[in-house]
Amino acid sequence: MKFSIYKHILLIGFVVLITLSCKPSYKVTHINSSNTAIENNLSTDNFSEFDLSQYKNKIDKQMNEVISNSKIEMDVNSPEGLLGNFICDLTLFTTRQLLKKDADFCILNNGGFRTSLPKGDITVGKIFELMPFDNQLVILELDSNQMIELINYIKQKSFLSNSRKAGVPISGMRISIIGADIYRVFIGTKEFDNSKKYKVVTTNYLANGGDQMNFFKNANHIENTNVLLRDAIIDYLKLLQKQKISLDAELDGRIEVSE
Repeated sequence: MKFSIYKHILLIGFVVLITLSCKPSYKVTHINSSNTAIENNLSTDNFSEFDLSQYKNKIDKQMNEVISNSKIEMDVNSPEGLLGNFICDLTLFTTRQLLKKDADFCILNNGGFRTSLPKGDITVGKIFELMPFDNQLVILELDSNQMIELINYIKQKSFLSNSRKAGVPISGMRISIIGADIYRVFIGTKEFDNSKKYKVVTTNYLANGGDQMNFFKNANHIENTNVLLRDAIIDYLKLLQKQKISLDAELDGRIEVSE
């Protein structure tokens, strides 16, 4: 019996030994390395440059296209400015008349306008300077609490000055502020009704709470128009040019601040 056990142990050991000996083994026998020097006389005959001039000329032609003419320079200001009024007005017009969408008013932000519109010819390139971002127009529905937050936001910004971020450009609204109180608010031609919901057109950047417009974050998102604000500006200016209308504007008191 003991011999049989020893015999099995020896047999198992022999199998293990054979198995291990069958595994392949590798041994590094030689290592070699070399360096290739790159000198100034390296040939460049195999490389060719892209000719970008044709693309540059095409882009320059598009950017230099004159699409409008203005009798005045328009820039941002607080509590209202010519530039903000103009762009909010054309945004509301585009939404209602061209896109056939329902919107009660428009609100944008002066910080999004990176330059002014000059007096004289206005080119496509100037609009890209003014609005370099691909911000799209969206329509939101606000309840009474969100509307009150929005109105208070406008009041707060209207007291700021000496900054391109001061003031809030609007269209379709009129606000009268006396001292620290909001005296009267009109949406369109009717006084603000805190039992109603209102539809506002703005940009997707602001709709996501940009420029501290946090009251938009929980608003009912009605629709993304898939129209860039920049394109809306360009198309509107081309429409005016087609009708041979030069830009001209005056402040209309849509936001009034008094002691």
